[in-house]
Amino acid sequence: MPGIVGIIRPEPYEGIQRDLGLMAETMRHETYYVGNQYVNRGMGLYMGWLSHPCSLGESMPLISADKQVILIMVGESYSDNGRPISPEATGVGRANAHRLLHLYEGSEDEFLASLNGWFCGVIINLGTRKITLFNDRYGMNRIYFYEGEDEFIFASEAKSLLRVRPTLRAIEPGALAEFLRFNCVMGNKSLFKGVSLLPPGSSWVFAENAVPEKKSYFDFTAWEEQPVLKPDEFYEKFDETVSRVFPRYLVGSSRVALSLTSGLDTRVILAAAGDEKRELPCYTFGGLWGDTFDIRRARELAAICSQPHEVIRISEQFLHEFSSYAEKSVYISDGTHDAFGAHDVFFNQIARKIAPIRLTGKFGSEVVRTRRMIPSGDFPRHLVQNWLVPFLDEAPLFDQISQKIHPLTRVVSEEIPWYEFGRVAVEQSQVVLRTPYMDNELVKLMYRAPHVLRSSRGLQVGYLKRKTPELANLPTNMGRMTNDGQLMGKVTYGLFWALFKAEYIYLFPTPHWLTRVDRKLEKLKLERIIVGRQKFEAYRIWIKTHLAESIRDTLLDPRAQCTDFFDKASVRGVVDRHTAGTHNYLNEINKMLTIELICSSLLRSPSTSPATLMAPCPAEVSDY
Repeated sequence: MPGIVGIIRPEPYEGIQRDLGLMAETMRHETYYVGNQYVNRGMGLYMGWLSHPCSLGESMPLISADKQVILIMVGESYSDNGRPISPEATGVGRANAHRLLHLYEGSEDEFLASLNGWFCGVIINLGTRKITLFNDRYGMNRIYFYEGEDEFIFASEAKSLLRVRPTLRAIEPGALAEFLRFNCVMGNKSLFKGVSLLPPGSSWVFAENAVPEKKSYFDFTAWEEQPVLKPDEFYEKFDETVSRVFPRYLVGSSRVALSLTSGLDTRVILAAAGDEKRELPCYTFGGLWGDTFDIRRARELAAICSQPHEVIRISEQFLHEFSSYAEKSVYISDGTHDAFGAHDVFFNQIARKIAPIRLTGKFGSEVVRTRRMIPSGDFPRHLVQNWLVPFLDEAPLFDQISQKIHPLTRVVSEEIPWYEFGRVAVEQSQVVLRTPYMDNELVKLMYRAPHVLRSSRGLQVGYLKRKTPELANLPTNMGRMTNDGQLMGKVTYGLFWALFKAEYIYLFPTPHWLTRVDRKLEKLKLERIIVGRQKFEAYRIWIKTHLAESIRDTLLDPRAQCTDFFDKASVRGVVDRHTAGTHNYLNEINKMLTIELICSSLLRSPSTSPATLMAPCPAEVSDY
């Protein structure tokens, strides 16, 4: 996804600017990205950046009036006047950007603390000869780094480091074990040896050398220690904050569209946007088997608000080109999103044609109701090489790794950026992704919520009732309604829950015995009866139909590198039994395929990287 790259090194070497260009080039996943470079040989800084057109990064660098401060920042931030910083040459957006420069001149800590959004960047202070590398307080705009001998190399994507430092092209066994068991790598680690992550809310300062002073500009303790409000007072404050904050995310120099579902999170956005009286195109993702509940309900919700709505569906084209989409999912995300996240690339490529900015209700349940995300999973030991078994056995659980005590802090600064980053990275490669649920003002307020409100759906339902009652009267995908406490509401919920559970079990954790029953009844095409109400992902079924040949060619190829980690005979057995329809190895095949794509697209020689992902990066080199 768009971001920054850089080398901090007091003494340059021959080819350093070539390496800088390669690092930026490696992050160019689409030809329409815009980019630039800034080089200050006197301070030993060589950096570049890429961004979506008409986004903040396009206007970088920002230079103070006295030409002593240079700010380079990619991502989005929202100022206290409710406007996003934009790349417009004149007007409110540009004024906000220069206001931040003035704020920096008063206090660096105040400047960083004023930023509100997902971002990363560098501040160069020529007067003090200091370089400050920073990211957002949640760590959603990642910065990977490598501390070498007399050099510090950083990038928004790990592959940029691997491109210019071949010694980093190796998987860290402990990190791999976490990925296999928990679907993510936890802590400030990456999958690759020697490559780490900048912690959330960092402001690392470099002065005359490549060794940073590792500082933080934000501590969640200040939010955790706020007094809890009484329920009535909190309801009032919640309504005021949502009504004031959410419309910020409708503003942009490019078109904005809402990724709409049947859930409460996006309904609240619709309700809050109602006062703006502007068009907000809506779309919903779907599959091959008709309209899901999300599609039907989203269509009704959009109609209530007089907004246009359309459906983006998985198509036969996607299944035919699955291998390409799967490789992009793994490559773009540096292996943090899996092969069966391929549809996220497909969906968001189409979504960009509707609007370059995608507004979503992501993380509403986690922030408003503090829902846990990272599972306590495992991975079959007999499928891996013997040397990897101890790493799986010793992989610590999330509770053992977490540095946070407050449940909301754990969610916003650890679980979301560790567990959900890969999907966000893939989506951000195609669109500018926005969610108002991680706005600083809302997150800060949620620390003041009484426990009884955080453990229910009452906050969002109450807001809808007071703001746009029609949006509250339609059931969610689980059949929940505003009369949940009544008998009919409970019966409806029970029925929807049973149907949801049946579909989930049929599509994902299907027991082996049930898989064999399904095979014997395949002429009845049970998927057309059971599937399509809630879910559109049918990879368990697609593996043995549309994707069988592709998966066999990839995993059973004698040159496959995933057998460095998985037992070769077991790989063949898993693929053969699943494609035959006698067993369900959905998770295992997903992990094996993902690791194979990590090896083939991220660890191999860059000269063989996919040409479509490696378009040249036009850049301008400047000395100040």
